[in-house]
Amino acid sequence: MRSNRLLLLVFAGISLSAAPLPLDEVLRRFDANAKSFRAMSAKIERIDYTAVLKDTEKENGNIVLWKKKAGVVQMRIDIESPTTKQIGYADKKAQIYLPKINTVQIFDVGKYDALISQGILIGFGTSAADFQKAYSVKVLGEESILGKATTKLELLPKGDSPLLKLKKIEVWIQHTDGYPIRQKIYQGSGDYNQATYSEMKINPAISEAQVRLNLPKNVKKEYPSK
Repeated sequence: MRSNRLLLLVFAGISLSAAPLPLDEVLRRFDANAKSFRAMSAKIERIDYTAVLKDTEKENGNIVLWKKKAGVVQMRIDIESPTTKQIGYADKKAQIYLPKINTVQIFDVGKYDALISQGILIGFGTSAADFQKAYSVKVLGEESILGKATTKLELLPKGDSPLLKLKKIEVWIQHTDGYPIRQKIYQGSGDYNQATYSEMKINPAISEAQVRLNLPKNVKKEYPSK
C-alpha cells in the first residue's frame, strides 16, 4: 500500500510539473525578460517546409541576437550544414552570404524593419503590452522539447502582415526561464519556417561587430528584390 501511495504521489508530481503555464504567468515572464534582455547565443536548427513541393529543408548552425536598443535588433546566423552560409539582419537590411560563390544577396526591408525586429524578439525582448498589441495569444498546452518542459503558445497577428503573409506563429516557452526554445511561423501558402534553439546563453558578452557578417572586400553583391 505504501509503495502504491508513493507511486501515485510521484505521478501526481509529474503531471503537476508538466502543466502549461497560465497566460498571465507567461506575460509576466515576458515583461521581466524584456527589461533584462541584451543578447542571446545558441545552436540553431532551421526547418523550411514548402507545401506545394512537399519539401523539407533542414539546416544547422549557430545564432547570435543583439538588442541594440528598445525595438531594434541585429542578428547573425552561421549555417554549418548541409552547406555553409551566413544570414544577417541589421540596419533595415537582410543579407545572405554564400561563400562558395562569394556572393551576398541584400534585401532592403525599409518600412518593415519594426515588424521584423518585433518578430525576431518574440519571447526575448518584447514586453507583454507590445506582444498583446500585435497578437491574439492562446495557450495550446504543455510539450516537451529537447527534454525540457515548455508551454506552447499560438499567436494570431492582429491585421495583415504584408511582408510574410503571416497566418500564425507558434512559440514554445521554457518553464525554467520563460525564453522560447522553438518558434514556428506559418505562411498563407501552407509553408512554414521553424527554428529550434539549444545550448542557449542569455546575455553573453557580445559586441556589435560579432553580429555583423564577415564579408570579403571583393564580394559580389546582388539585390534580388529590386
